[in-house]
Amino acid sequence: MTQAAILTVTLNPALDTTTSVARLEPQRKLRCTPAILHPGGGGANVSRAIRELGGTSRAFVALGGHTGRAYIDLLRAAGVECIKYRLAGETRTSMTVMEEDTGLHYRFVLPGPAQDPGLGDRILAELDRIIDAGSYVVASGSLLPGIAVDFYARLGELVRRLDARLILDSHGEALVRGIAGRPFLVRLNQAEAQDLTGESSDNLPAGAARLVATGMAEVVVFALGEKGSLVTTRDSQFTIAPPEVSVRSMVGAGDSYVAALTLALARGWTPDSAHRYGVAAAASAVTREATQLCERSSTERYYNEAGKARFLATPTTP
Repeated sequence: MTQAAILTVTLNPALDTTTSVARLEPQRKLRCTPAILHPGGGGANVSRAIRELGGTSRAFVALGGHTGRAYIDLLRAAGVECIKYRLAGETRTSMTVMEEDTGLHYRFVLPGPAQDPGLGDRILAELDRIIDAGSYVVASGSLLPGIAVDFYARLGELVRRLDARLILDSHGEALVRGIAGRPFLVRLNQAEAQDLTGESSDNLPAGAARLVATGMAEVVVFALGEKGSLVTTRDSQFTIAPPEVSVRSMVGAGDSYVAALTLALARGWTPDSAHRYGVAAAASAVTREATQLCERSSTERYYNEAGKARFLATPTTP
């Protein structure tokens, strides 16, 4: 099956360690189960999920130190083509601890290594060299300390100049400033959507339509948890309800959604089918433990079980 090229960008990856204990207790030495290691971080997770779903991508990952070397080995072992950008300092780690008695999980995430202010310019120059015309570029995850918060906005401008399409999935100020770069598609969770639009949960369709009408993005996706996704373009607005599943962990659902969506768009699927595939991948991810992403066979099954797009009134320009 043919597909357009996909490049994922991960500036602040983390070597994820997952383990479990019977219960978390203070001031005691807790005996953990053997650790499971994953090369984490938004863009890298998207590339791993694309690989699981039968697609291909290249992962641009900024890495440093001994942890960075272990990370790249794991990512390549997962079958992902990697482009390593060498950093000063040590790539961060994170830990997820599952509490067996309650089924709850606890996530401990360290900051990445601090960088000099010029790093963003150098990375953009390298991305200018490797981004293909007609490709999809997925920018996902947090920024390294020291990189200016307008990095994703500048990346959006670069991607448009190279006749490619940027899919942005970040958070906080990096997300807000990144939208100024007018990405092709931006994905926000419900809290981010309400903060950005100033709308209540009941009036989010109007807020999404306004974002598109003012040119902030060609496609705006609001992830609404168990309610599924609200997708808005200039020509249409629709929701897709997820299938009914037993939730084990919400970790990895967003990255799995973006992976399936991007792969489907790169294969030329219609927008409603592509987002339905994304909803199915997210459903697959939440049925799995801890930091595990979607799985191909269950994603395909949930795609058939997910609700078809329910089209709303066509958005109008305010």
